[in-house]
Amino acid sequence: RIRNPNSSCQPCPHGSCVAMHAACAFRVFCVASVPRRCDDAAVRRTPRTGHCRVNSASAASSTSTSTSSSIFRVPVSAAAAAPKRGVACRATRAYESVDTQGRRWSRGDTPGDAPGEPGPVTRRTGDCYGCGVALQTDFPDVSGYVPLLEYQTKKHHRQLTGALLCARCGDLSHGHMVNAVAGQGGARVGAGLITPIQLRDSLMHIREKKALVVKVVDATDFHGCFLNKVRDVVGSNPILLVLTKVDLLPPDTDLTKLQDWVVHEVTHKRRLTLAGVVCVSSRKNTNMKQAVQTMFAERKGRDVYVLGSANVGKSTFIRAALKAMREEGNYGVPGKRLPTASAMPGTTLGVIPLRAFEGKGTMFDTPGVFLHHRLNSILTGNDLKRFGLGSSLKRFQARPRVGDETEDRKDGFKGLSLLWGPLLRVDVTDATPNAGLVFFGPKGMRITVVETNGLPSASSITEKETRDKEARRAEARDDLENNADETLRVPSDFRDAVGDASSSKEDRFIQRLVKEAYVTAESSPGSESDEPRNVNRQNGNGAALRDLSVSGMNAWLRVTHETETGPCSMRLSVFGPRGLEVFDREPMPVT
Repeated sequence: RIRNPNSSCQPCPHGSCVAMHAACAFRVFCVASVPRRCDDAAVRRTPRTGHCRVNSASAASSTSTSTSSSIFRVPVSAAAAAPKRGVACRATRAYESVDTQGRRWSRGDTPGDAPGEPGPVTRRTGDCYGCGVALQTDFPDVSGYVPLLEYQTKKHHRQLTGALLCARCGDLSHGHMVNAVAGQGGARVGAGLITPIQLRDSLMHIREKKALVVKVVDATDFHGCFLNKVRDVVGSNPILLVLTKVDLLPPDTDLTKLQDWVVHEVTHKRRLTLAGVVCVSSRKNTNMKQAVQTMFAERKGRDVYVLGSANVGKSTFIRAALKAMREEGNYGVPGKRLPTASAMPGTTLGVIPLRAFEGKGTMFDTPGVFLHHRLNSILTGNDLKRFGLGSSLKRFQARPRVGDETEDRKDGFKGLSLLWGPLLRVDVTDATPNAGLVFFGPKGMRITVVETNGLPSASSITEKETRDKEARRAEARDDLENNADETLRVPSDFRDAVGDASSSKEDRFIQRLVKEAYVTAESSPGSESDEPRNVNRQNGNGAALRDLSVSGMNAWLRVTHETETGPCSMRLSVFGPRGLEVFDREPMPVT
């Protein structure tokens, strides 16, 4: 029953509380409430402490005869203290109080106000069209969250398929780095985070399908994101290799030579049969029409699965491919509600179907395979933005000079160390004077040449790593004893081997010895028979001998032969974050 101040007690026009609950869900409130707008974004803001306002006489009348009303719960003291604050039906209050805590990553959060860890997440019917994760309405700081009122509205109209975008995808679209994968940046396993094993298991059904697999590889991190065991996931299905982000390479890069280099690396070294290789730029639409034509020629009516490591540009490639299809006259291709593309690794969390073909067949966007040895998986989202990883590559020719020195040292780089931003340290223990170093990496990563004697020794760093490993094992044993289902975090601070806290905050990334390499060229690179592969002396550059590619950093270090004659060699050690991997490869045809 409801109470009308102008008449006697009358039965509720909705007939029952169940009907009233359904009416309030679609913004049809009972007559005791003043009509007002209840927008969908209300639950994303701090909920109001009061309820729907009504006539003050109605409030006073309801408090005087509170025993005859079981629908409203208005304390007498509250009504007396605030006579203007009214009452509303209980169903309306339930929808208004769905969310009592803000998103943990939302703008305006203050330190110390973060809510506690969420409990078990109950996934509902329907998926987010941006990331593919199952929807939920319980925890705003967990992936797949949508307001309950919005979810109920879409469910009533049967629009749960491809019609809802979760709050996390909305923040990612606005440039916020929101993580949803356990292990990314050292994130612990917890409620709401999806594990890399779950992401990989969602791809295992592909090998049972008859489909074309479009394998996307980042041109700036070819070895780090290649997925050598891709056949374990795709089975015997044909693979079309798409090399993306070629626009990040230097402008004078020859894409034909780059494609030949890729074919040699894949077919000869990895023994992987390909249906084709295409070098594209999804942002600048370079060779996108060629990629679409090759895909149509190879799929032969089958489904298409776009596969690759995390953060290699799969969703961006799909968006560019759909745009190229529309330009070719396929107007049935979706132009909105497309997969979310962002710089955060692990943006896509589920398989997303797209009606990209006029006839039979579907294109699927898939979650990225999480690789722990990549730098963009080790760092947090804020660190990725801070260091500018994934931006255009710049070429830097290092010189064997320290501080204000104006001339090169006679011994070359021997006895010097090169600090590549705060992330990497390269020690040159032995080198001939004609051995050079060239860095290809983000422009925000500066190169600093210092004396090796002024830095912590390699042995002290190794001893520090051993002690840290024992401490982590002890912590893991304690966690197991406490039944804590968590993984270990990447240490947030770094101290030198003697335990002094005077080291800078940037030293926390240089934690262990990552790679030792010895590069040599005994004969003159000027002779045609003994010349190393992909030697390039254009614009006065030295002959490229070897590349040391940093996985996930989208960068590499090149050892060059600066003179026309004479032997050349260099022995170096690379230090970096724990878990990082550096690949020794033949030089990429990039100058």
